[in-house]
Amino acid sequence: MSSDSARRQVPGARVPDGWVRLTVPAVPDGMRPTSWRRTLESVHPGQSGVDALPGHWLNPGDEIALPAGTLLLTADKTATGTAVNTRTRRLYTTEDAHLTISLLAPDGTLTTLWARHYARAASALGKQVINKVGTLLTTHPSPGTPPVVLVEGQRPNRRTAACRHACGADIAPGDGHLIGSGRDAEVEHWPDCAAPAALPVPRPRRTCDNCEGPGRGHDATDSNGIPGRVCARCAREPSYLLSFA
Repeated sequence: MSSDSARRQVPGARVPDGWVRLTVPAVPDGMRPTSWRRTLESVHPGQSGVDALPGHWLNPGDEIALPAGTLLLTADKTATGTAVNTRTRRLYTTEDAHLTISLLAPDGTLTTLWARHYARAASALGKQVINKVGTLLTTHPSPGTPPVVLVEGQRPNRRTAACRHACGADIAPGDGHLIGSGRDAEVEHWPDCAAPAALPVPRPRRTCDNCEGPGRGHDATDSNGIPGRVCARCAREPSYLLSFA
């Protein structure tokens, strides 16, 4: 896949005055597709995990616009082994997490302010990270504005899924683009949904062409000479009293 086919312009998107353009850091080779990027806006100490760190998800490879001074949190994960889910008894892949907090400079570069490695990704966003984010936000207050996406990078789907647009066609793994995240994620054709929508299959009519009541077992012609099918009661009526239009 060429770099051009893996990107698409967002119509009408532009860099707001005073903002800077940034390419969201790509996931390094060998890292898991579950790696992620996110802006940091505030801290909710009473929450845990990502819920404790409000912000906006960023797609690796996107070109975006943000105000200088925005803090970014990146989590890059590698597979460390397997474990058994105690509820489902199914195997799943265990991961570590490399967390980095960076500051967006006025020239569009990212300066690393803090980095740590955690052996278990599931417990990486604990009290230490939440407290660190709070300290950094005190020094570098969040502008509090969502990013503007200028150029989208493809987020390939990992499973076969139906296109979220009218075509509804199945999209093979790797051929589509994910929209949203988690259980709310949907898939669409990439770079555009060019498949035409399937024409609706007409349902056979079951009602009388004249009175719209049940039954249409009799041929008839209405007052305008239009042929149709009518119920037993309307079949006894003269043609000049019938209307199928």
